[in-house]
Amino acid sequence: MRAVNIYILTRLLCLNLYSYYEKALSLRDEEIKVRPEEIDIIRVLVNNFRFHKASFEIMDGWFYSFTIPQIGKEFDLLKIDKNGVVVNLELKSKSVSQEKIEKQLKQNRYYLSHIAHTIYSFTYVKENETVAQLYIYDGSLRKSSFEELIEKLSEIDTPVTQNIESLFRPKDYLISPLNNPEKFLNDSYYLNAQQESIKKEIISSSEGIKSMWGIKGSAGTGKTLLLYDLAKSLCDRAKVCIVHCGILSDGHKYINSHINNILVIDAKSLSEHIIKGYSIVCVDETQRIYTRDLDVILDAFSNGTVETCIFSYDYAQVLSKAERRRNNPKRLNEIVGFQELKLTDRIRTNKEVFSFIRNMLDLSDKPLKQISYDKIDILYANDTKEADAISKFYRKSGYTFITFTPSQYVYSSIDHYSEHINSHQVIGQEFDNVVMVLDKNFRYSAEGILEGRKHPNPDYLFPRLFFQNISRAREKLCIIVLDNSALFTKLLCIKEHINVEDVTE
Repeated sequence: MRAVNIYILTRLLCLNLYSYYEKALSLRDEEIKVRPEEIDIIRVLVNNFRFHKASFEIMDGWFYSFTIPQIGKEFDLLKIDKNGVVVNLELKSKSVSQEKIEKQLKQNRYYLSHIAHTIYSFTYVKENETVAQLYIYDGSLRKSSFEELIEKLSEIDTPVTQNIESLFRPKDYLISPLNNPEKFLNDSYYLNAQQESIKKEIISSSEGIKSMWGIKGSAGTGKTLLLYDLAKSLCDRAKVCIVHCGILSDGHKYINSHINNILVIDAKSLSEHIIKGYSIVCVDETQRIYTRDLDVILDAFSNGTVETCIFSYDYAQVLSKAERRRNNPKRLNEIVGFQELKLTDRIRTNKEVFSFIRNMLDLSDKPLKQISYDKIDILYANDTKEADAISKFYRKSGYTFITFTPSQYVYSSIDHYSEHINSHQVIGQEFDNVVMVLDKNFRYSAEGILEGRKHPNPDYLFPRLFFQNISRAREKLCIIVLDNSALFTKLLCIKEHINVEDVTE
């Protein structure tokens, strides 16, 4: 994306062409909907710059309507200096409360603090047809002036003019309560608009009355963060028990030892005795909980011991045949009074990784527009010795190796990697970079669907374990194909956008 000159941007009078005109100026990948009232207020802004004798350069180098990739955080106007100074100017076409202005600018400063050491945060409000007001936030909100705005803009000597996306790394903002518990407890994060909306509905609708909620969302939509944030907010009201349907991680233990009124337990530890001490129960990865453990929670809710239940789940992420048969989300939705809310915005997995995963699972599911897979590595190893050498190199480079959960009863090829964390140990967690090995346990069907051979544990589903592992990656992904040239050929073709039919093994 390229910076624009807001004087030039506002010269066009034909509103029907503005979206095309803006795209031509900014060189953004996709056209955005330009609101007429926003262009009107930018035009007023430009007129004020001209009235105050601001230079043409002051009006140049602005990034208009930029959204941080994956995060969904939008800024109206940004001007960024290469030496760590940024001016953020938000636009309001009608009067809003100062509390809302301050909240937005404070949140903006959090996101901008990762790219600049000096941040000037302004909001320009068009209160009516004749009155406009400029505010600045510098620890507290106060009225400002165009002289002050121009003075701050004058500090920008070498403006960034293109490729703003490269400045914002999603991993700086995508915190996990389990992998980044310190940041989670210090409130060093923000929910996106959809998460905030669901949080507000649950908290406001459950106060003083019995309620049961479901948060449904696919991998990467932020279910776990929202659930834990809800627990942290609700623990001021009552004692909260979080039930994790997997193996407790160090992050779970950290939360247990650093926050009052919250207890995190694994589902296996659940009992009537424990649950009776808590008014609010939150269950993460509900699709995996055993029937007897779910019954304990539902019985406690029925008899009034528990007042609020919040379940998060994704039925697509079942790991075994038993989990698929139980279908806990379906059972919950059949309960009278149960309310399901859906997360649809994918914030954790970047567009590149998500697109590759979809195409890998189904060869016919190709992206409509060619996507660069620079953050995906597809490598080949002839034997386990070579695979070990490659994985060791990647682990030293900051990748997390995830293997498949072994059977515990029958030895198989996946047991070679038993020293690494497995599918069940990473439930609810996420990692910047993931490396994994695919061997002859995987193949493609005639229809182009990725299939897994029968797992040594007949209850486990190899394709589901694979999806669990691969969907933990936030930034980069490395797949080492071990002694399986047919699989390697197809994966390499996906990465390089080559038709499999054109390649001879």
